[in-house]
Amino acid sequence: MVKGILPILLLHVTVSTPLVFANPTVDELPDVTEGVVPVIQYKQAQPLSGRQLTSVSEVEFIVTVKNQTGDPVVADSLILVVDTVREITGTDISDRVEIKGSDGLLANGKPFFRIPNTDEELGPYSESEPVTIRVSNPDYLRFYPPNIRVRGLRRSPGEAVKGLLESLVQKGILAPEEAANAMKSTAPPVPSETP
Repeated sequence: MVKGILPILLLHVTVSTPLVFANPTVDELPDVTEGVVPVIQYKQAQPLSGRQLTSVSEVEFIVTVKNQTGDPVVADSLILVVDTVREITGTDISDRVEIKGSDGLLANGKPFFRIPNTDEELGPYSESEPVTIRVSNPDYLRFYPPNIRVRGLRRSPGEAVKGLLESLVQKGILAPEEAANAMKSTAPPVPSETP
């Protein structure tokens, strides 16, 4: 009886162990802006072309990100970093405006915002929940929308499959044995030794 229980327990531990990342700090998260693209728009307007200016005392921007990679991104890791704010002349005026409501500052002093999520990951070719970024402009400068960088962790396809199988087991849709078999079928083949 004990021999029969042990493999099932091992399968359960193998399949239901959550994916573990090194838990990098916000400053250590890699820049994923090339594949996870920020979409910026004024709160009450159409998406910006990047050439519109403003000169009011406070502006609100709605920012989402589109995952244009073929890999899922760990949703809890996604942050928006306000890199620069540029005046009409192209001068960086980040020190003359105030970014309000940020979730913190990077070591270099740049404000960041956590992207809210309802799922564990932002799937390939999907869009995130919106984040509101408020820019206080006490000098009524004319400036372009902020330059936003995205940081986060991408999952490899193998990790994504493992996460999906883990979720299906937790929801009771898939038995642990079925999940273990599915993981074996998706694992890369082990090279055999030649005599």
